[in-house]
Amino acid sequence: MKTIVALSTPTGPGAIGLIRISGSDSRSAVSSHFPDLKVWAPRKAILSKFYESNGNVLDEVILLYFPGPNSYTGEDVIEINFHGSYYILESAIKELISSGAVLAKAGEFTQRAFLNGKLDLVQAEAVGDLIASESRSAHDLAMKQMKGSISLRLQQLRQQLIDFAALIELELDFVEEDVEFAQRPALFKLLSDLKSEIKKMLNTFNLGNAIKNGIPLILAGAPNAGKSTLLNRFLGENRAIVTNVAGTTRDSIEERFRLGDHLFKIVDTAGLRKGKDEIEKLGIERSWKLMLEGQIILFLIDPTSCSTEEALVLETEIISRSPKASLLKVLTKYDLWNGVDYHKDFPNSLHTGSNIDLKNIQLKLLSLTNDEWNGSSDILIANVRHAEALSSALNSLIKAEDGLNDGISGEFIAYELKDTLESLGSITGEVVADDLLSSVFGRFCIGK
Repeated sequence: MKTIVALSTPTGPGAIGLIRISGSDSRSAVSSHFPDLKVWAPRKAILSKFYESNGNVLDEVILLYFPGPNSYTGEDVIEINFHGSYYILESAIKELISSGAVLAKAGEFTQRAFLNGKLDLVQAEAVGDLIASESRSAHDLAMKQMKGSISLRLQQLRQQLIDFAALIELELDFVEEDVEFAQRPALFKLLSDLKSEIKKMLNTFNLGNAIKNGIPLILAGAPNAGKSTLLNRFLGENRAIVTNVAGTTRDSIEERFRLGDHLFKIVDTAGLRKGKDEIEKLGIERSWKLMLEGQIILFLIDPTSCSTEEALVLETEIISRSPKASLLKVLTKYDLWNGVDYHKDFPNSLHTGSNIDLKNIQLKLLSLTNDEWNGSSDILIANVRHAEALSSALNSLIKAEDGLNDGISGEFIAYELKDTLESLGSITGEVVADDLLSSVFGRFCIGK
């Protein structure tokens, strides 16, 4: 493979800019720019001068040399710390390209680490997730995946299945003798165990995906209940228009914020009522759809404009349409309410005044997420590609089990077991296609 080069720190002025070079010819591509360097000491910071091809000193740098295979990519890797001048970094990369290196593609360093057996595909994707993490919980999840717990479990599942698949394949060579090398009761048990294990992994996807991309937090309620005001309070800016006119929010507004260890994806929705025009009706339909997809719903109730009966009917409908979501009830404008019975109907709700007590809501959210969203398991599925592959494997296992029940030939069973193995292997990269690699590593930043 050709020697590649790229800037591995963000572009723009800074104290330091790091350029990374990887390939079997890394030293030859770099050495002409370090004529003063006599000894390439591995894994030691070396202060030296970087010379341009015209003999001028471009910068005084710190160089680190990592001989392969004991490097990130498995190849010879050189990292050079320049001063973070745009001119210096651009000039250095041009010099290195003129010396034989080529500009790296997005994710090419990590792709080489995968191809050289330094990482499997799950761990490689976790590197990208780690770079993109915006909260402690997302960071912790990526670190767990980099340790390889998912990969190890998938390899164990595949190995169990490989042993039986080999016996089924062997039976096909002796079909005329009508022999069974794979004991059917044991195969039934294995398929049942594998189905159960894969279902458990799939059941963690909502949690893992929410930790990675933001826990969906939906603001719902009747018009003028205070949803847009609460959105602005969470974000600390006037993101949504707030007026006394009911129905101001016609469409959903989505933003993200960090609270405690978690990233939240907060969505302000159109007020729930019978829409007065086509646009409002479409906005309300979208509100219901978003609640179906939400993980936490903040149901805002304004007792000064919504009767107890209306609020209870709305709460019942929200619960029926979003049975899996956690529902938190918030009584807004409670300081303006003169009634005595309202709060008895909502004993577990948070009571706020006209200015909405954000702190109490935040504490309740933190309590809820710490209890239900702590991600303590070592195996959490957070990647859509992994979930789709697991679903495909599960479907193949179900077909294989049905085939066994129906007494179908071993050839059919072997086909479904092979599909299962391929689906599981595609997650870790044991079974891989070029277009899959392009899809995975194309989402990385250049220089990683």
